[in-house]
Order: sequence, then structure tokens, then C-alpha cells
Amino acid sequence: MKLGILLGYSGKQINIPIDLIRQAESMGYDSVWTAEAY
Repeated sequence: MKLGILLGYSGKQINIPIDLIRQAESMGYDSVWTAEAY
């Protein structure tokens, strides 16, 4: 099984928590997902 994390966002700008992503990667997480704005 592969694990991923989902980063939510709201507002005009997206905040990408690089430290959280790096920690998840070090813990073996496989992917990071974000919402797409149209």
C-alpha cells in the first residue's frame, strides 16, 4: 500500500508547507496531492 497526503487550500494563494512534505517523504509517503483551481 502506498500512502499520500492531501494539502488543502483556500483563498487566492496556495501555501505549500515544504517542511511537512519533507517529513512525510522521510516517513515513506509516496505522493502529495493538492487542489486545482480553475
